[in-house]
Amino acid sequence: MRRHLASRVFGRMGSWGLKPNQRLRWRKAGVVYMAVWIGLLAAGLHQQANLILLIAGMAAGPIVASFLVSAAMLRKIRVTRRGPAFVFSGEPLIIDYTLENFRRSTSVLALGVEDVLAPVDRTVPGGVPVLPRLTFDRVAPGAKGRLRWAGPTPNRGRYRFTTMELVTGSPFGLIERRVVVTEPSEILIYPRIGHLARRWNQLHREATQTKKGRRHDRTAQQQEYHGLREYRAGDSPRWIHWRTTARIGKPMVKEFEQQNDQDLAILLDPWLPRTKVTPEQRETLEAAIRFAATVCVESCRQAGRRILLGWTGATPGVRQGPASAKLLHELLEQLAVMRPAPEGQMSVLLDALPPACLREAMLVMISTRPVNLADEAERSSRLSGGASRGIAGRVLLLDASQGDLTDLIHFDEHNRIAASRRAEVVE
Repeated sequence: MRRHLASRVFGRMGSWGLKPNQRLRWRKAGVVYMAVWIGLLAAGLHQQANLILLIAGMAAGPIVASFLVSAAMLRKIRVTRRGPAFVFSGEPLIIDYTLENFRRSTSVLALGVEDVLAPVDRTVPGGVPVLPRLTFDRVAPGAKGRLRWAGPTPNRGRYRFTTMELVTGSPFGLIERRVVVTEPSEILIYPRIGHLARRWNQLHREATQTKKGRRHDRTAQQQEYHGLREYRAGDSPRWIHWRTTARIGKPMVKEFEQQNDQDLAILLDPWLPRTKVTPEQRETLEAAIRFAATVCVESCRQAGRRILLGWTGATPGVRQGPASAKLLHELLEQLAVMRPAPEGQMSVLLDALPPACLREAMLVMISTRPVNLADEAERSSRLSGGASRGIAGRVLLLDASQGDLTDLIHFDEHNRIAASRRAEVVE
């Protein structure tokens, strides 16, 4: 019986030793204490002074206690994290940590948690690790402690939690014991969302109108009255507003604009050179992606239309579907992990678009370099001369490198709050 009890005691003490997933590190106070203890021990042995040796023996107690108690502090506990599946860049990143103490008689004291959230793809510009740090002061036996960490969200991309470390210096702060806990999970950082300015609405309206006072739409029921303008040669007499014409003495015709259910194709050219990329060029790419993401968020809130996102590259890509929260997640995920493309042409992307998109949709081309629409249409195998003239009136070409996006989107504090509310469509 005594032998069995002794084996259990010594076996438990052995389990308090250094395990493969643990490591010890002397703190500064511990190094000083250890130096003093070695000095006492050396002086006692040199002088054969029993009193000094007794003091040195008593001083060794805190060192042994630090080794054993720190191991005991990490037994029968579990730390878990809970973070969002996605978050928009520029919004606060909030992660909840829960510490469960399964011990029956002892509390968890001053347990630190050090976590690492690192970008998966290092080729996405601006990706930097996030290092959450927090400390559980005290968690009673059989209880749970919860803490919330909040910090700035990094740039867009896919980020992964791999392992986190639990750190304790109990009971005297001389030795720091760390244990590595495997808790893998991922967070997708969507591009930052802004607020589309009135200038965008104006350009959007102009791009969806014909030069004859009527729209490209397929049915008259889809028309929406916008305003009046002077009569031009070629305008249909059906659109003359006779009452205003009689009042001012010159012909005035009605203007119509595309309703929100018109198909929209967002074509992104994420070009960057292979070498010697400047910070300005990287920022131009990020501005183009932020603008495309904002247009996607605004457009997917409008039911009844089809949205297409296309991007250039060695192999052009296309994502499309009816406006919905599911589609918006797919588009934002693609923009979040979008890589720079040193190769790829807009003409090849135009050839990859569905025929119905080329015939009817409004095309918003966003590029990080100058693009000549006529040259791209000429190189396209899908666009003949007549077809290229047909889409010319439905194309809005924006060159981010020339500052075309500056007046179309804002990111001030008020608009960031508004963007958060608009982003509720993805939840």
